Amino acid sequence: MKPLNKLLKLEFFILFILTIILIKNLNFFKNTYFIFNKNLIDRYQKVAYDFCENNSSGYIFYIKEKFKLQNKPQIINYNIEPDQNWIFHKDNIFKNSKNVILLNYIQNITYNFKKNYETGLWVSYDMATPNTTFGASHLEFVGDYNNNIDENYKIEFYKKEIAVLKDVNKLKFTIDKELDSYSELGKINFKINKSQNKHRLIENKINFNDHDSMKIIKLDEDFNDQKIDTIKLFLKEKINFSKYRILDNYNNKCMYLSYNE
Repeated sequence: MKPLNKLLKLEFFILFILTIILIKNLNFFKNTYFIFNKNLIDRYQKVAYDFCENNSSGYIFYIKEKFKLQNKPQIINYNIEPDQNWIFHKDNIFKNSKNVILLNYIQNITYNFKKNYETGLWVSYDMATPNTTFGASHLEFVGDYNNNIDENYKIEFYKKEIAVLKDVNKLKFTIDKELDSYSELGKINFKINKSQNKHRLIENKINFNDHDSMKIIKLDEDFNDQKIDTIKLFLKEKINFSKYRILDNYNNKCMYLSYNE
């Protein structure tokens, strides 16, 4: 029996040593302390969710806890992500407030149009997330152009749904010359400003933030676009920052805004 007892003791000793080594390599006690002592909200913010990227749920949890929110602010994510209102609904917070949480904020959203020479139309595959813009403010023509400074021109906007969100520029779509093939977004007048690169558009509320369609421009027939390389369309922000006070700002990317009553 003694040899057997010695063998069992040896096996137990080896097992004990291996267990110690495993615990050390896995930071067992540190991780156990982290799991049981880090409060749930903090883990929501830093561990389980993206803090200020993608769906940015961590930032929403952070704001909800920091300001002890009892009403639900409007959540605007400049990325195309699932709705995050569940973070408030799970605590039975359904009443809306005028405050706003901005996620993945993008300043100066711009659509770049390239000419389709077969049709003469200008096409952009850029897409803005819904609820982030409110009409367009300016046009910019990149290249050489020589048009009458005193003349007013008209520009027409159309769209065609393509239901593609990623790598859309790598795909080829048929561009029809007939405008009946597209949904009309609206028409805007503008006047060439030779002293500046940007040309102001008249006030408009055209919805350009359609995230699953290509956009089409038809220029006035009197407008000479032969030497233009790119047309830039500058969209207006839906959020008017002059009406809000910034209560929290994370790298100018995620923000919590309080509405000025």
